[in-house]
Amino acid sequence: MKRVRSLVVASLCAASCMAQTGWSPVSREVERPYARGLQAYGSDVHTAVRPYASTTLRTGLKADSLLPKAKLAILDRWAGIGNGRKFRWGPLLEANGGYESGTSSGVRYRSGAGFWTDIDAGQKLNFHFDVQGWGEGLPGYLDSLARATQVTAGEGYARGEGTAVMHYDWNAHVSWDAHKYINITLGRGKNFFGEGYRSLFLSDEAYSYPYLRISTTVWRIKYVNLFSMLNDIRGAKGVASDFHRKYASMHYLSWNASKRINLALFEAVIWSAGSEQYPRGFDINYLNPVLFYRPVEYRMGSPDNASLGFAVNVKAGKHVLFYSQLMLDEFIAKQIRNRAGWWGNKQAVQIGVNAYEAFGVKGLQLRGEWNYIRPFIYTHSDSRQNYAHMGQPLAHPYGSNVHEVLAQGDLVRGAWNFTLHASMAWMGSDSTASRGNNIFRPESERTRGADGAYVNFGYRMGDFREQTLLHTEVRAGYTVDPRSATRLELAYTFRSHQPAWGPVYTTNFVRLGLLCYFRDRHPEQVVRYTLQ
Repeated sequence: MKRVRSLVVASLCAASCMAQTGWSPVSREVERPYARGLQAYGSDVHTAVRPYASTTLRTGLKADSLLPKAKLAILDRWAGIGNGRKFRWGPLLEANGGYESGTSSGVRYRSGAGFWTDIDAGQKLNFHFDVQGWGEGLPGYLDSLARATQVTAGEGYARGEGTAVMHYDWNAHVSWDAHKYINITLGRGKNFFGEGYRSLFLSDEAYSYPYLRISTTVWRIKYVNLFSMLNDIRGAKGVASDFHRKYASMHYLSWNASKRINLALFEAVIWSAGSEQYPRGFDINYLNPVLFYRPVEYRMGSPDNASLGFAVNVKAGKHVLFYSQLMLDEFIAKQIRNRAGWWGNKQAVQIGVNAYEAFGVKGLQLRGEWNYIRPFIYTHSDSRQNYAHMGQPLAHPYGSNVHEVLAQGDLVRGAWNFTLHASMAWMGSDSTASRGNNIFRPESERTRGADGAYVNFGYRMGDFREQTLLHTEVRAGYTVDPRSATRLELAYTFRSHQPAWGPVYTTNFVRLGLLCYFRDRHPEQVVRYTLQ
């Protein structure tokens, strides 16, 4: 048995290094049948780097199901699973409705349709395309977000009037194994760096974007170069050609230092494409594939938005993972020790634990997580260079000046899935001046004293006035197609939002129907700014 296990581990390592062609969607639900095996002790997969290579999922150590089958045989025939076809495809369908009561009341619905397709052109080249469009009557808290930011959470520009909106998203990529250790992918979609439910580095919170990703996997090291084009939609009134372009260059270095310890280093720089008078475009200086960006910045005299992150992840036992992230925008140890609330103390911390087969219960996954995000992090003196895309943060959905704890439990029994999710967040609010809450406000709008000089100290978590948000969900679903994570689901949502001013806003929302989790959903939202 030990020899068999060693062979499986070795095969997994080889797959993660060499067989990279094709990528799964960034979806926890699509990954669910494989997640326990990928995270388990003995697996050498760099699980903090998503999306995962399709071959890595299919060869995952101790995966629950190496080739999960749909409940309808016709879906397997469409997808070409098990018959060696190089062309595969499947539908993406949603149709559900429900009723909301509380601060807002009424019937809500969500319907969507689309498809996904994969094409293998030989052993080293893969093409992917998926598209999905939705029409929905949003629950009150998501409707207020769409009106304030002009977008639906992670799913595109919101068009429509009243509570009914229409939006769409599409993803595509061309993946090429340039070398047995190197994959080059050009595409449009999302990327995620981190082990948590949230990521302080790069999450899938915002809308899809064009990118070039170079992934190098050698020995116990995985190194990712990610270059992307982002949009600032303010002032464009939904006209895509008028969106202000900006660019991001990111590096993620992951090292499996031992069978239990993973260390990672992250860095990012975001810069504006400039204006008609002073065009800049993509700065080739940031094509530098080697750490670090800071020397490049200093050499250029750059005013760009750079940040640095560190991660430590530790496996305990067979199926338990303790994870952490530290994000630094600015860091001066003296000011941190002073505890005077210097505005430039721009740091964020994440600590969490994720356990499969928790307490020995097969199919039970438990997660607990704490996120602490200081004021002004993810902001910039030039708000066009903030850490955001299409009206939403690139990291945590609440932006900055946030303290959050969350817990989630999932129980899987065959095709049945039961989920309990709860998060509690404490957030600050702005006065007429910026207190570091709105990442779309420049740092120059922070508080000034009577003499007109900036007030540089006294910025605390929860300032100017604290607001709280409790978001809980209970879901029970029957999976129809695991490859697209489509399931029949009954769900209940309860929210309680105490804003900085005014009464408490409550939500009771029950829905039932067919849901597709081919893309991760982002229901925990709150309005923290309004974009014009």
